[in-house]
Amino acid sequence: MIRLLWCLVLLGLWHSPSLAASKYEDSVKELAEGVATEAIKLKKSRLALLDFVDGSGEVTPIGQFLAEELATHLLVAGELKVVDRKLLVATMEKHHLTHLDTSQAKAAKKVAKALRADLYVTGSYLELPEGVQVTAKLIGPYTVYPVGASRTIVPKSGPLATLLKPANAPKPQPTVAAPASTTPVLITQENDVYTVTVLGVSRQDDRIEVDLMFVNRTTHPAKLGCQLLDTYLVNERGEQWKQDVAQNREGLCTRGLELTPRRQQRANLSFLVGGQSPKGPVTLHYHETSPRPDRIITLDGLHVDRPASADSGGAAKADPAAPTP
Repeated sequence: MIRLLWCLVLLGLWHSPSLAASKYEDSVKELAEGVATEAIKLKKSRLALLDFVDGSGEVTPIGQFLAEELATHLLVAGELKVVDRKLLVATMEKHHLTHLDTSQAKAAKKVAKALRADLYVTGSYLELPEGVQVTAKLIGPYTVYPVGASRTIVPKSGPLATLLKPANAPKPQPTVAAPASTTPVLITQENDVYTVTVLGVSRQDDRIEVDLMFVNRTTHPAKLGCQLLDTYLVNERGEQWKQDVAQNREGLCTRGLELTPRRQQRANLSFLVGGQSPKGPVTLHYHETSPRPDRIITLDGLHVDRPASADSGGAAKADPAAPTP
């Protein structure tokens, strides 16, 4: 009887890895079959698969792996064609397509046309106690709207289990690139979308030039803009210096600024001044038009023509509800 029990235990241990692998393959096959069914129903045959994202919208090694697995199963089934993923990435970069939404509809159309893709396939995953829930969505390239979907739960086994181990380890807080140590910094302020740093305030002939650095803190492109007539310098006595319209025709408050994710970019604001430079500290009153038209940022303690230093003082404050002066 004891020998029989040991045989059963050993048999169970021998079968468990193969059983887990079988369940894993079956679940990915189920996801692929769901995608194929939706595509065939729509009479579409050529798919472009983007990297899958996690619950926060970030592309991860797990998301890339799941997209590759789905693409492989679709190719093996033979009912649909799948765009080479390296070619897809290169074409997206060429047309500056970073993600699929209505704001990038034109770029999405160009990429689909170049690749002769009938549909995009995007995906997301969510780790659950019983496995990893994977959702794939079929996106129309001309509407950029979902036209079908498939979902399954993939067991935490095989290569997926290996990828999940580092993903579940504590993650360091993401940081954004700061200006180089050789670049002087007067004052810095951050909000939910970007960080703005004043690098310098200097007198140039009949103008005061304010040198700014913006860093996109998000994972998506951001369009920045400000009101030309309501972005100005002001001192403690209430004296104001308005922007020089002629010098700002192509600037931040007219054309705006496109910030790519996790990147930094400089911008310059030019203010008209007659006679002597302002004495004492001035405040930059910045009235945002994008991404939030109601946000007013004030950057205090700025001195014209003084060397910038990390301890130059001044406090930054944001008052989203402040009325327009």
